[in-house]
Amino acid sequence: MRIAASTRLRQAGVVLVASLSVLAASGCQAVNDQSTKMSYDPSDGVSATVGQVQLRNVFVAAAAKGDPARLGGALFNQSDRATTVTLSSGSGTQTTIKLPANANYYLQQEPAVNVGDVDQAPGSLVDMKLTETASGTSSTVRVPVVDGTLEEYRTIVPGSPSPTGTATSTPTESTSASATSSPTG
Repeated sequence: MRIAASTRLRQAGVVLVASLSVLAASGCQAVNDQSTKMSYDPSDGVSATVGQVQLRNVFVAAAAKGDPARLGGALFNQSDRATTVTLSSGSGTQTTIKLPANANYYLQQEPAVNVGDVDQAPGSLVDMKLTETASGTSSTVRVPVVDGTLEEYRTIVPGSPSPTGTATSTPTESTSASATSSPTG
C-alpha cells in the first residue's frame, strides 16, 4: 500500500511540476506584448500622421551642421481628396507638397525637397512643423539628421556626387505630386 501511495504522490508531483512549467513558459505572453504587434520605424527616419497624410521614414540629409539639407522619406495621401502638406524647418525654409487624392510622394525624387541650411549636426534631431491643409491639422515632428556615411544616403545629401548607371525600374503610379521650396526668412 505504501508503494502505491508513494507512486501516486510522485505522479501528482510530476503533473504539478509539468503544469507549473507550462504556465511559466507561456506566462510571459500574458504580461509582454508580442514585438511583432508593436509599431516602430524600421529605418533611420521617423513616421507621423498629419490629417489624412501619412509620413514614413522622414529624415533630413546634410553633410554637416550649417550645410544645405534635403528631405528624404515618403508621403501618402490616404483620402479621396487632394491636399497640400507644408513643411517648415527651423532654418525658415518652407516647402509645399501638393498631393492628389490617394497619391504617394517620395521625397528623394526630383525636384529635391530642400529645407535650407540645417541647424543641427548629423546624428541630431531637428523640429519640422507639418501642416495638412485639407483638415487644417498641424504637428511638429522631431526628424533625424543623417549624412552620407551610409551608402543609401550619399546621393541624397546635397553636394554629393550623382549616382552612375541606368535605372532598372520605372514608376507605375499614374497620379503625380509636386513640391516647391522657398525661404520664408
